[in-house]
Amino acid sequence: MHSFVFRALRFVALLFIGFTLSWGALAQQTTVSDADLEAAYDKAFQELFRDPGNLDKSFRFAELAVRKGNFEAAISALERMLLINPDLPRVRLELGVLYFRIGSFAIARSYLTRVLQSPDAPQEVQDRVQVFLAEIDSRLTRSSLSGSVFLGARFSDNANAGPNSPNVLANGNAATLDDEFTNKSDRNYFVSAQLNHSYDLLTQRSELIESSGTLYVSEQDRQKQLDIVFLEAQSGIRGPFLQDAIPGTTLKPYVLGNMVYLQDSWYQFSVGLGANMVLPLTQRLRATINLERKSEHFRNDSNRLNASQQTGVENSLRANATYVLTETQQVALRLSATSQEAKETFNAFREYQIGTSFTQLVSFESLDAGPASVTASITRSMSRYNSPNPTVDPNRKRQDQEWNWSITGAVPASKDWTIVSTFQRSTIDSSLPNFENHSAAITLGASRRF
Repeated sequence: MHSFVFRALRFVALLFIGFTLSWGALAQQTTVSDADLEAAYDKAFQELFRDPGNLDKSFRFAELAVRKGNFEAAISALERMLLINPDLPRVRLELGVLYFRIGSFAIARSYLTRVLQSPDAPQEVQDRVQVFLAEIDSRLTRSSLSGSVFLGARFSDNANAGPNSPNVLANGNAATLDDEFTNKSDRNYFVSAQLNHSYDLLTQRSELIESSGTLYVSEQDRQKQLDIVFLEAQSGIRGPFLQDAIPGTTLKPYVLGNMVYLQDSWYQFSVGLGANMVLPLTQRLRATINLERKSEHFRNDSNRLNASQQTGVENSLRANATYVLTETQQVALRLSATSQEAKETFNAFREYQIGTSFTQLVSFESLDAGPASVTASITRSMSRYNSPNPTVDPNRKRQDQEWNWSITGAVPASKDWTIVSTFQRSTIDSSLPNFENHSAAITLGASRRF
């Protein structure tokens, strides 16, 4: 576990170093312009100091202070201008904008409202004020709730992930599976719901408390042992905690918990900690990194006599990068590494995964609700178990390699509802015949966002 965490942290550190060096190079390229700005700012300050009643010099100093990021100095200069001449709607507008930028929304609203009350305010100034007032109303609504629900049906030719052949191993010897344990086709009906809540702390750095809840319920036609209810909740604070190292980046440390019911019986629950980092690298390229550690507890029952042998700790590192090629096309790359500990070491494993996807938006004149989309993806996974399972083969460790292909189409049926269809194919090759299988599945459903 410690070696996995060390490698995960080293991976994140290398990303940090790479991004920091990139921003350092950019900073070197702008050194000259920064020096010119500093000189102009100092000169404007001296001129304003000698002639504090000059409105042109005050406005020039405020403009340079804003370019330097010294909003407080700009605010002081503009407020002095209003003391000399209160009838300056453009100055009130700039003050409202500056107070907005430092997060003082109530004061910003006061200045902007006064602009609208001025009969001399030009129309373009009034239009700009209305935009900021609408945003302030949104910001001062500290609590925001959104979510989605997905209803659908899925058919799989191997719903129970049974092996390709009934010829398997038991205690290292050849054996034949009973028919009930071989691959079985089945369909299930499911509902998936996601609820997201954010609460603005109204701080200068715009920290948010972000919370989410997930519910998934699925019922099989025949394979009732696979009926499942999954619940998860997550909450943390997101803010620009790494702004100085990587501008534009936000970080969210969080806590989480989940539970799983199988066949109407409580099966597993987890609690854990995580951190999510979002990096807007360019206008087209966006990356996320997620590091998570969970303590997982499994419960035995009459259908799963040895489930508790899987109890342990899971550590995972996931990275995702999305690049917008054109207005209608984007590609994504996914990487992940997982280390799963367990009471019995033959249930412990490490898994590495790489995947990519391509999304194409397609516009139709008949679709007033927006464009349809088609996403094709492929994923490669490799799993290595820590020790042999004596009930299967006491001399051979399990090693799995999986390919997963899918294509998903989404067509908006209305402003709120989208029809979604997915075809998926997976193939698992394993060092043990018990775990070799392949499957194909088709999903059809409808989703709604709110």
